[in-house]
Amino acid sequence: MRRLLLPALLIVAALLLAGCGGESAPEPQTISVTMNDIYYGDTNDNQANPPVWTVPASAEVSLTLTNAGALQHNWAIVRLGEEPPVPFDAVANANILLYDPGVVEPGETRTVTFNAPDAPGEYIVICTVAGHYPLMQGRLVVQG
Repeated sequence: MRRLLLPALLIVAALLLAGCGGESAPEPQTISVTMNDIYYGDTNDNQANPPVWTVPASAEVSLTLTNAGALQHNWAIVRLGEEPPVPFDAVANANILLYDPGVVEPGETRTVTFNAPDAPGEYIVICTVAGHYPLMQGRLVVQG
């Protein structure tokens, strides 16, 4: 009986260790964005100096959008490798957007949750309201 117990314990231990060996999901991330007229963040030079937000690939992201401006705004992620046309037309160019949480009204705050892209890279983030891009833009850096 004792001869069978040791091999059985070794098999159970090996199975438990194998179950723990896979890659774990990235920690949930939080991004807070203040949207002003017509820029993200604290400075109105988004075109020359876009703000950068960084998240791990595939991470769950809690995105809080605060519209501190007098106009509607949003924070949409453009597909990797796509260049938004100027002027940007939210209807005609919707196919190049990877994620669009919708428009946030002036004075409102909205929190949404999405999964970061699986592919690492630098994604362009834009406000899709007519006339806001390219002045209102940023970068989402997805790390592998």
